[in-house]
Amino acid sequence: MSLNATLLIQMTVFATVVLFSMKFIWPMIMEAIEQRNKSISDGLAAAEKGQQKLSDAESEVTGLISEAKKQATTILD
Repeated sequence: MSLNATLLIQMTVFATVVLFSMKFIWPMIMEAIEQRNKSISDGLAAAEKGQQKLSDAESEVTGLISEAKKQATTILD
């Protein structure tokens, strides 16, 4: 009988710990994961925006250099 009582008590304690974890701990863990996912998503969006700005700046610089070469050729002629 002692073994069965011990098993019953252990099952009760385990169920209590699981329910406590599901009620209080699991939501905090999920919130932290969601915040991390949002942070990563925002970082990736910012990196993509930075790449686009870099590409635009390179195009502008190429155009300006081409224009400067044309002006230099015109001045030298």
